[in-house]
Amino acid sequence: MQKGKNQHKIPKSFFVALAVALFFWLLTKLSKEYQTVITFPVEYVNIPQDKLIQSTPLDKINIQGNASGFKLLGISLFKKKIRLDVKKAHRKLNSKYYLLLENQKIDIQNQVSNNFIINGIAQDTIYLDLGQLTSKKVPLKGNFDFSYKSGYHLTKPIQITPDSILVSGPKSQIDTLQNLHLQKLTLKDISKSVAQTIKINAISKRLKFSIKEATVLADVDRFTEGKLELPFEIINLPENALVTTFPKTIQIFYQVGLTNFSKVNATSFRIVCDYNNSINNNLNYLIPRVVVKPDFVSSVKVNPNKIEYLIQK
Repeated sequence: MQKGKNQHKIPKSFFVALAVALFFWLLTKLSKEYQTVITFPVEYVNIPQDKLIQSTPLDKINIQGNASGFKLLGISLFKKKIRLDVKKAHRKLNSKYYLLLENQKIDIQNQVSNNFIINGIAQDTIYLDLGQLTSKKVPLKGNFDFSYKSGYHLTKPIQITPDSILVSGPKSQIDTLQNLHLQKLTLKDISKSVAQTIKINAISKRLKFSIKEATVLADVDRFTEGKLELPFEIINLPENALVTTFPKTIQIFYQVGLTNFSKVNATSFRIVCDYNNSINNNLNYLIPRVVVKPDFVSSVKVNPNKIEYLIQK
């Protein structure tokens, strides 16, 4: 039984001979010269500083040429990106330009390979939309989803640094650009100050930013409530009028971060009652308003919110 199996076994020398034959056949084929078409990626160089390619141009060209099989294999496996010189473009109308590839044939030949003889390029003309490049400063806006731990809050508005950046691009886009937004920042249960670098949302590939990130600063502190009893001022009174008010002072309640609590005193606030406002609205009382307060103070309330008065002219 074992003898029968050995009779059908193919000798290893057969496979060696087959491999050698295939190698020489492939060597013969690759040594011959062929004419073929190869597709090359392109990039556009030497774009004038005051210009910008507005719409996506042709990104590939088909080149017909002759070369040996060996050279064609190497060129196909390791394709070079063909650089096309925009300075050689001709103006057609307004922002419309065109490139004649025949005029850049020698340069293209040098970039591909001297062993690949170019016979022709399928795309004889490439059209470009070169718009005027312009710049302006654009404000940055945040996109924040913040929640704070109980008793904690912002001591002042969130700061974005820088607050605006220089943006360059096609005039048609720059003219309508009002602001740019940062990527959304979500933070929960905040109990300490925040300082994070956030990327600016890219809205178009044709717009260039002077910087791509901004710093977000949020001062956070534990808040406590304070109370003061203060005098108030009446404005827009008739000349030589004497006024008696009930009461003569009011209380204010406010919230402030612990680190700033000691900075608050009676001179930190100005409370005003506008006599004209009461007369114009047929009110028989004055309304106190807080017109001056520290930036780090929030949630200011007055008590009472109506001031009775008698006036003698």
